[in-house]
Amino acid sequence: MFLAAIRMLSSMSEENWELKLKLFRKLGFSEDDIMSTFRRTPQVFAVSERKIKQVTDFLLNRTNVGISFIISHPMVLICSLERRLKPRLLVIETLESKNSLRRKVSMTTIYKMPDKKFREKYVVPYLKELEEVSMSIVGT
Repeated sequence: MFLAAIRMLSSMSEENWELKLKLFRKLGFSEDDIMSTFRRTPQVFAVSERKIKQVTDFLLNRTNVGISFIISHPMVLICSLERRLKPRLLVIETLESKNSLRRKVSMTTIYKMPDKKFREKYVVPYLKELEEVSMSIVGT
């Protein structure tokens, strides 16, 4: 992490660094949260402001997580919204609406689980239940 942090700082202008700090403060991060995020996941500071806003907006408005989740799991800001977060959430919401899952799936599981394992656990066993989801994804 130390090398990643050094690389991050050296590749970013002071102005851009200040803009990132301002953005995180605006989202609700405290100074301690920002520094903790930088120490744990410096790559987040390379993510565009637009993407950080989009992912944060999606998580806060479409899921049951709050800003504290994002502060605790800053790696979620690096995930692709269109290729990872939205499709996976759609799969889980569909399965939950059909009472196909034995227990609630956490947002951490949704974003962290490797693709292959996610498919094996939540897609392949439920192909029939997910038929309409795959049609909507293919149709778009």
